[in-house]
Formats: sequence, structure tokens, C-alpha cells
Amino acid sequence: MKYSNRVFRQACMTAVLGLGLFLLMVTTAYAGSNDFKLERLCGDNCHSETAIDDFAVLARTYGALVAPMHFQPASTIGQEGFEIGVETKLSFATEDASFWKAINKNNPGDSLVASSDGKYSAPDVFSTIQVSMRKGLPFSLEIEGVANWLVDSEIFYIGAGLRWAITEGWWFLPDISVRGHVGTIVGAAQISMINVNVDAAMSYTWGLGGIVSITPYAGYSLLVNVSSSRPLAIYAGDEFKEEVFRQKSQYISRGFVGFQLKAEYFIFDAEGEFGKDVKSLGLKIGAQF
Repeated sequence: MKYSNRVFRQACMTAVLGLGLFLLMVTTAYAGSNDFKLERLCGDNCHSETAIDDFAVLARTYGALVAPMHFQPASTIGQEGFEIGVETKLSFATEDASFWKAINKNNPGDSLVASSDGKYSAPDVFSTIQVSMRKGLPFSLEIEGVANWLVDSEIFYIGAGLRWAITEGWWFLPDISVRGHVGTIVGAAQISMINVNVDAAMSYTWGLGGIVSITPYAGYSLLVNVSSSRPLAIYAGDEFKEEVFRQKSQYISRGFVGFQLKAEYFIFDAEGEFGKDVKSLGLKIGAQF
């Protein structure tokens, strides 16, 4: 029996990882439209108030786009537990704005798309594909690791976190957890970015017929985005010069609500996330042991 369970668990993990690799393979060919060139914000001067403001909002928006969603109830998976999941997130920018002139979508062939009133068209939707892992620890603690890709770009995000379920196992009380997470992006040649995330969540689990359980959850997330540019080649007059956008720290508040369905080893999550600059909807499938 133990051998059969081990084989089944390995099959579940293989299926989830295979799905993640398949999604990456079928979408990689379309990379590029969501990449950006920061010098487009500058003209011949990166130190103007407009250019600095545009960089700040662009960095804040991309920080929210690549930051992983919560995708878990407040309860842990137990000291011996392990989970692997594949997730996708669809994100919607809230408005057209001047900083969107930096992205490749608005600059086909390096020819800027016409705009009105200094505003440029925001992409209809951004999507990310993510693989995540969680491992239970003693004392209602949990560690996590995530890696995701912003589709139609060369931008990848990697991060890790630690979570503590404060009220886990406290009789009839809902589960309450706090989590700290830190991550960075790779593949974006012109920008350095670190995300530091702290969130709190609450959830409660109900059994459905002894076969499936459903766990609604909700919470609040505070994301600190720290970004700066690498040296940019700016054409000024008859020569090129190097300029940079200096490091800037920004705070992003987000609320989230979702639910998880669990049946035997398999889990399914759906979640909505709501912030000032970006709103997102996400789905997750995974295996939990």
C-alpha cells in the first residue's frame, strides 16, 4: 500500500510539473511585447520630473504584475506536508498613461504609436505563468518558493517566503496567518527590482460529503517595491550619454479574496487581487501530500 501511494504521489507531481513546462513551451515563442526600453521615458533628459514620475509608476506596476498571488488558505499543510502547484494570473492595468510609451507594444519597429493628451495605450491584459512549492515545518510554520514568467517578455521572477499560521488548530476559530516574502526579477536588462511582501490572511475550512473540502480565504498584502535603472544610453544633441533612474522605494496595498477546493491529493484555487494600479484574477492547480 505504501508503495502504491508513493507511485501515485510521484505521478501527481510529474503531472503538475509537466503542465507547467507545457505552458511555458507553448507561450515562449511570443515573448517581447511586454518588455520595455526605459530611455523612451527620458527624451534627452532622465532627470525631468515627468521622466522620474513615469519610471516610478512603471516600476510599481511591473512590481505588482510579477508579484505572486497568495494562492493558499491561512492554514498550513502540516509538518510533513509538501505541495507543488502551477498557477496562471491575468492582470489588468487600471488606465492609459504616459509611462506606457516605454513598452514594446506601443513602439512597433521603434516607431512610437500615436497618442492623445500625452497618454499611451495600456495593454489589455498581462499574464504570468508560475510554478510554486510549499513545505511544512514544525510550530505551524511553512516555507515557500516561486518562479514565474511574464508572458510576452523576457522577465522572470524568483522568490521565497516564510509563513506562520497563528491560530491553526484553535478549536472553532478561523485560521489566521502572516507571511513574509522577498523576490527579484531576472531577464530585464535595464532595471533592478526587489519586492518585499508582508501579508495577513484568514480562512475557514468546511468538509463537503467527506470527499472534498472548501476553504474560502481573504486578506491584505503590503508590497514594498525597490527599483532603480542600470545605466541608459541617451542621445543628447550630437552624442550619447549615460543616465540612470535612482533607487526608489514604493508601497503597494492590495486586497485579495479566494477559495481552495481539495480532494485527496489534488487542489484547485481561484483568487482575485485588487490594487490601485493593477487588478488580477488567478487560477491554480496542484498536488498536496
